[in-house]
Amino acid sequence: MSGPGTEGEERTIPGRHARAALRLLRDEGPLSRIALAERLRLSPTTITHTVNPLLAAGWLEELDTTGAHERRGRPAVALRGVPEAVTVAGIQLGVGMIRAGLADGLARVRGVRVAEFDPRMPVEDVLALAAAEVRAVIADDRGAPPSSVGVAAPGAVDETGRVNTLAVNLGWREVAIADVLERELGAPVHAEHNVRAMALAEAHYADVPPSGRHRASSLAYVYLRKRLGLGLVMHGSVSRGGAHGVSELGHIQVDPSGPRCPCGNRGCLETLTSTVHLRARLEAAGADLTGVDDLDILTVVDAARGTPVHDEFIGRMAQGLSIVANLTGPDAIVLGGSFAAAPDRLFDDLAVATAAATFPLVRPSVVIRRARLVEGGVAGAAAVALDATVYGAPA
Repeated sequence: MSGPGTEGEERTIPGRHARAALRLLRDEGPLSRIALAERLRLSPTTITHTVNPLLAAGWLEELDTTGAHERRGRPAVALRGVPEAVTVAGIQLGVGMIRAGLADGLARVRGVRVAEFDPRMPVEDVLALAAAEVRAVIADDRGAPPSSVGVAAPGAVDETGRVNTLAVNLGWREVAIADVLERELGAPVHAEHNVRAMALAEAHYADVPPSGRHRASSLAYVYLRKRLGLGLVMHGSVSRGGAHGVSELGHIQVDPSGPRCPCGNRGCLETLTSTVHLRARLEAAGADLTGVDDLDILTVVDAARGTPVHDEFIGRMAQGLSIVANLTGPDAIVLGGSFAAAPDRLFDDLAVATAAATFPLVRPSVVIRRARLVEGGVAGAAAVALDATVYGAPA
């Protein structure tokens, strides 16, 4: 789908002022032209030139709202974003798994397709398979084709959002994901570390207050499965921590005498909390895990309440979450992956233990909740595309 440019030109990426207006309307809800001008510190003439192409393209609509602005005279006409007018594609690349779908301007996902692949498959073949899944989703969809494509990549991504610099579990190094997929799909492609992408989607699109407004926030997203990942969104933008563009929560050492981690260290948080470790501990304790997958494992851990398996998991995870809270002070710590199906009681145990381990001045503000987006990876990829080509990042 094309977007509005300037002076009647059609282009994929709206101009700087248009993106700022779309972002403000997404986060604050309907506003009049005068209110937009005031909030963006632009002249009324500039706002007129900015919003008219957006109205013509269907990205904005006018609402007759009496009292939308306090000034005397005729009622102000409020402007509202039209998320249904925007279509982007999202691709989540995992170890042996691809999920692809489309999303609108609020990252509401539709038409998801899933494909599995051998992790030993050449990366070119994996990306070709991902592109084929996107094409199949587009063919089945009745809406406009996507204006851009976001990728939630399995590992570190460079600052340009084009190169997957390292995906340890797939053996990928310096993979030009964006270049390859742009040739396959003929649309702009933007990649981001998978857990950071999920964090971005949760920050912008998971919470819908009663007013209908979507407010960006600062949050930490912790994803647990076979690995433990962290994504940070600070003041509405992804935070690229670490020398290699990733924040390695999973490789904080919490037990110097603990088991050896694949990274070479001992007692890393990931080694002591991953579903691989939990499965081994539960089986050693005599638990029957027949039919229990990674998404169900924390239910079994909760059932083992009062045993070392449960207590050590809660203690170690709380240790890691308290570090996140103390260092970043997020509005919320969001838990995804295997936490999606975890019992409420386990969440309560974890919240209490995390609060106890957190600095007293930070403690009252610590909120721990589970991820709310069902297709978090695809929604995260869509959020990356939306930030890159529709809304832009906050100044």
